[in-house]
Amino acid sequence: MLKGTRVIEFAQGVAGPLAALRLSDLGAEVIKIESAGGDWLRGAAPLLPGTQMSAAFFELNRGKRSVSLDGAPGDASLVRALLAKADVFITDRTDQELEALGLADLATDPYTLNPKLIRVHISAWGEHGPLSGHKGSELAAQAMAGYTRYLGVHGEPARRLGADVASAGTGIFACQSVLASLLWRRKSGKGQRISLSLLNSLLAMKSIHLAAQSDPDRYAGPRVGGANNPPELGWKTKDDRIFFSFGGSVGAEGRPGWVQFVEEVGLKHMLDDPRFDKNGRNSTSHGTDVHKLREEYERGFAHHSAGYLVDVIRKYTGNAAAYQSADAAIKHPQTQALGIVQSVAAGDGAGTAPRIHSGWITSAARVSRRASPWSPLERIRSVNSVRHETAATNRRTRVAIETRGLATTGIVERLRGWCPLGPALRRSDGFAMRVEPATPESRCGTRPDLEWVSADRQ
Repeated sequence: MLKGTRVIEFAQGVAGPLAALRLSDLGAEVIKIESAGGDWLRGAAPLLPGTQMSAAFFELNRGKRSVSLDGAPGDASLVRALLAKADVFITDRTDQELEALGLADLATDPYTLNPKLIRVHISAWGEHGPLSGHKGSELAAQAMAGYTRYLGVHGEPARRLGADVASAGTGIFACQSVLASLLWRRKSGKGQRISLSLLNSLLAMKSIHLAAQSDPDRYAGPRVGGANNPPELGWKTKDDRIFFSFGGSVGAEGRPGWVQFVEEVGLKHMLDDPRFDKNGRNSTSHGTDVHKLREEYERGFAHHSAGYLVDVIRKYTGNAAAYQSADAAIKHPQTQALGIVQSVAAGDGAGTAPRIHSGWITSAARVSRRASPWSPLERIRSVNSVRHETAATNRRTRVAIETRGLATTGIVERLRGWCPLGPALRRSDGFAMRVEPATPESRCGTRPDLEWVSADRQ
């Protein structure tokens, strides 16, 4: 869908890389720029089996090309050369950090370099306001946005939300904003500057809760009282817990079937109990009396398995699911039918690794299923002039890196014993290096006159 679109990503962690990954899944070419130390997520535990790469880094950066900056004078020129032919620039670097790299013009006016560039800037707190210049993090954003008050027990210490919801939400919003900006550019011919923050993303995702809390005289419903209710753990059964719902916001009477359900599972006495309405609206799902009436259900559910109860609830048009572990969810027939978990090459001879489908299924085009990202030893280290060292001799070498027609200078770092003057070397991730020696008789480690090394995707 986005074939021919070039994205330059100068970000680390979750939010920026996730945004670029989603664009890559839609067919865009993504070139990831990393500082000398690399994306900090590279070393985050656990590592992908058989590699030196973090499993989280693999999932967020598969299929991207990687360029490493090392503080050389040519770094700024390299970044400008990449952006001059780019469509999208995603970064989480502050204006001050860009200026320190010699890229002050990108902080002030990136459109002089490329008038059609769509620049996406991600930060913790936003580009304006009293916190704009301060550091932030996933947990700090969750705390400030009030997310932690929906977890744990009222009056006890706050707990974090397990998922990186601020970073993941920001990555998704960033992808959406890029797609909208690409449409705008098609009409206007102009680029766009987009600003996103973890704080804004969290509040935007919580907008339904904030709307529900707008009336101080009415304090009812799960989106208002949820912060004061005990954790929602579902209903106990003979084995696993389940979540289920009858009633709900479906017409004046809700979903039918609750009466037939309680009769079949041995809870017919509820029909004569005035605490239960006759469609299950108040005692299931997030009903107003769920917490008071939960034990009434659980006494009957103790005689039945979760699977049996879920089947009966669904038979009578209710909504139900058993609480599952991550492994069980991945192996579930529904997950398998949707092709949510796929395999891609892990690189470094490590075989394959699972990847999670992007979340959309299209009818007219397939999303990209690209190979793994490069490991730290396979990155292109881009500098203007390098010293190429072998066991035999040291010599000054000029190296040309070709990427989709963009020529810069650089060196392929640590070739793991490859002969730098070999004829053609292809790596397992599809990257090939062609070496053109100055004379036909040149041999590995014996000639100081290597002139050009060109590298491109095959």
